[in-house]
Amino acid sequence: MASMLFSGNGARSISPAKKEDATVIHPLMAQEIDTAAIKAKYDEERAKRDFIGVSQFKHPQGSTSRLKRDVLKSPATRDPVTAETSVLICGAGFAGLVTAVNLKRDHGIDDFLVVDKAGGFGGTWYWNQYPGVACDVESYLYLPFLEETGYTPKERFSYGPEIREQVGRVVDKWDLEPHAYFHTEITAMDWDESLRRWHVHTNQLDHFIAQFVVLATGTFHEMKLPGLPGLESFERPHFHSSRWDYGITGGSPTDWKLDKLADKTVGIIGTGASAVQLVPQLAKNVKKLYVFQRTPSSISLRENTPTRDDPAISAMVQKEGWQRARMDEFANILQGVITDRDCSALEGLEALTVRALFKEAQESGATVRLDEIPQLLQMADFRLMEKIRKVIDNTVRDRATAESLKPWYPFMCKRPAFNNDYLEAFNRPNVELVDTDGRGVERLTQTGVVADGREYPVDVLVYSTGFDYETDADFCHRTGIRLVGTSGRTMDEAAAERGGPATLFGIHLREFPNLLNIGPAQAGVTANWTHTAYVAGEHIAAVIADVLRDKERADGDWTEVIEPSEETVESWGRQVEEGHEMRLHFNSTCPPGYYNKQGRPEDIPSRMAYYPKGIMEWQRVMREWREEGGMKGMEKR
Repeated sequence: MASMLFSGNGARSISPAKKEDATVIHPLMAQEIDTAAIKAKYDEERAKRDFIGVSQFKHPQGSTSRLKRDVLKSPATRDPVTAETSVLICGAGFAGLVTAVNLKRDHGIDDFLVVDKAGGFGGTWYWNQYPGVACDVESYLYLPFLEETGYTPKERFSYGPEIREQVGRVVDKWDLEPHAYFHTEITAMDWDESLRRWHVHTNQLDHFIAQFVVLATGTFHEMKLPGLPGLESFERPHFHSSRWDYGITGGSPTDWKLDKLADKTVGIIGTGASAVQLVPQLAKNVKKLYVFQRTPSSISLRENTPTRDDPAISAMVQKEGWQRARMDEFANILQGVITDRDCSALEGLEALTVRALFKEAQESGATVRLDEIPQLLQMADFRLMEKIRKVIDNTVRDRATAESLKPWYPFMCKRPAFNNDYLEAFNRPNVELVDTDGRGVERLTQTGVVADGREYPVDVLVYSTGFDYETDADFCHRTGIRLVGTSGRTMDEAAAERGGPATLFGIHLREFPNLLNIGPAQAGVTANWTHTAYVAGEHIAAVIADVLRDKERADGDWTEVIEPSEETVESWGRQVEEGHEMRLHFNSTCPPGYYNKQGRPEDIPSRMAYYPKGIMEWQRVMREWREEGGMKGMEKR
């Protein structure tokens, strides 16, 4: 199929414009790409998938509930706690960590608690300790508070152990451990208007009373299992990748020699971002590996350069404010705000930036009209995906396996994966790709996996099937928290009636006073989640500090509660909806995945979209709102 779309170098060039021509055609437009054939192939592959939505997955419960247990650290027994606090932060991942630091460092607020079901700080990075786990965003952007802790990552893309070490530095520097309650799941939050406080209850029978609650629950923490017949009766050792059991495999979170698998046949269901990191590690350690694939990931190669070998990075980290400046530059280039310089952090993504369009035009003497940009970006996407498929051809020796590994969809339909060893793993004699051609695994027997009518016996089975993302499930289903606001309605009931969340900035929620949310819905986002956490955490800490300081007013007329007005949330919601149609159209062309509610993007409320103007504009709008003072648009009492 690839050969009928492109020539050997990825595109069939036409004759360049003659020198006397008034207009030089952009190189992307000077390609005879059979877009109709590409789109037809995309549609053909997409049609192979079932569009049953999120019901295909299940949460661990009943006989499978043990798959949720913490295999890293046993919960300590403690007595229930009853306590009052100014701020309760729900979640100890990066968003919760950043908010806690901002409260303490920037505003001197020490009266806060952090509650998390995990056994320590880190969020997703606490749970994801499987062999090979690494960050796919540049470490200089992603690891929080590098400048403040004086640490420089060893490589461009940090592995899990280094990320967890940095989390530990942050916790130690700001003495956050005494604020934390771990292995503690919040089960209910209820607003008490008479007290003007939140009642927070946990599975440990705790009762916390908080003036403010920060929802830093994250997007990747609640595992999904495949809804397969036979799952409950499967008798072999099995676990989700986010609960990697080194007792079964051998090795440890810092030693990935899985010696207990040397004589074992292992199956892994799923070929998403986690599996792409896992497969090379398993391939090196097991007797036989079956990789069960429904839809292939796009695999890009990039070098993980040691920091000591990169003079530009070594010089950069000597400058004051370097990390935040790099975050801003990365976001601005990605969003097309900056078009006149490059950023090495964009490797693997740069081909789809407006910057790349202008750079290629400049080198060829062409010009770029604004009305051409959407078409040029689509052409760039076609070219990039063909390059990705050609890498597969050039790497995987077995032709049938290579064809099965090729992704046929636009680049951002599924989370892009970056790994230099994944494709090579399929050249090993002990690794077999079981391509289900979009249908997925059929069922489990007591000792094996059935796909396309054939049973594959396994000694160990790994579910690399991901997490409930924000668009995949309602809040209570995703977090286990029944959250009730001023109207007596739960957050999910309120959102269902309104057609999505009602917020200001994606942070302050109507009907839920003094509740502040950190999440992608209605917020400014970028490829670097830490940047979103930084911007949201700064805003939240500043707003809380303003309200707490208001108690010092001499006239006694101080504010204790803030809640965005109906008019305010409606105005913000309308801005968010502006970007929904474009996102809906794109997601409708993609195979099912967590970006498009497993192939049902029309089920995503329009007001679950991101803030369409991007993270930098979101940051500016909130900063100006704070500087203006008076908390415009808030009902105060």
